[in-house]
Amino acid sequence: MTNVDKLAIVGAGKWGKYLVRNFAEVLGERNLTVCDSDTKRLNEVKRNHLEVETTQNEKKVLSDERIKALVIATPVSTHFDLTKRALEHDKHVLVERPLAEKIRDAAQLVKLARSKDRTLMVDHLLEYHSAVETLKRKMDAGELGEIFYLHGQRLDLEDIETDEDILWSLGSQEVSLILYLIGKVPNQVTTHGGSYLRKEVGKEDTLFLNLEFEGGVKAHSHLSWLDPNKTRRMTVVGSRKMATFDDMESRNKLWVYDKGAEKSGGGGFQVRYGDVHIPNISLEEPMKKMCNTSWNQ
Repeated sequence: MTNVDKLAIVGAGKWGKYLVRNFAEVLGERNLTVCDSDTKRLNEVKRNHLEVETTQNEKKVLSDERIKALVIATPVSTHFDLTKRALEHDKHVLVERPLAEKIRDAAQLVKLARSKDRTLMVDHLLEYHSAVETLKRKMDAGELGEIFYLHGQRLDLEDIETDEDILWSLGSQEVSLILYLIGKVPNQVTTHGGSYLRKEVGKEDTLFLNLEFEGGVKAHSHLSWLDPNKTRRMTVVGSRKMATFDDMESRNKLWVYDKGAEKSGGGGFQVRYGDVHIPNISLEEPMKKMCNTSWNQ
């Protein structure tokens, strides 16, 4: 979204307020407009960012020729319609994950963006995390050896979404992380979930996700809004080394273990224990990196 005159963020709620803060730092408050139907949210924006322009009128944002790009941070059910209208008004668009609720709608938006020659980007935040970038480099360089499997956990009991299935919310971020690290599209995907808190609306709040890739690599993730511990962890097991990315750690978010199991002379296996390495990781906020990247594309 390069060479744009002004940026608008539609939605100043859970994620929107963080996007406002980061884009205000990247672009300057005068180059930012925030749109939300909730006056309390807009008042909060004005308290924290005096020079940011605010409005409740999304039609005004779409028709404003100074605004060349939109960031959409509204409920998932509104993503398709808002993104479609933004593209039809020749805006570049950054959308909070997921892009749409249905595959056919997402495909339609991609086709429309191409026909309009507009940038359409989805915010998969973990791909901008310094610890994840470091882990990816180590995997690609072969430091972990042949990759056997990945095991992820995204769990908590604090942030139960009322209008989203957990696969669309936490799962979309988990899948983007797995695909980024492995660098391939899976051959097979299976899920098994349950609706324990929201049976009446049929929304799953706990889910087990399995992906299988060419060459035998497997990835398994446990996603839940019904767990006693908040967990954001991904473990990668390779033939030479293993690594754990733990986003709940305040500083040491990536641990690389020089350990594994090797065949012994008698046909059995011998466990090898080596050093544990904790890389020095930049603490730059992933969202700030994402905002900079999207603006300079």
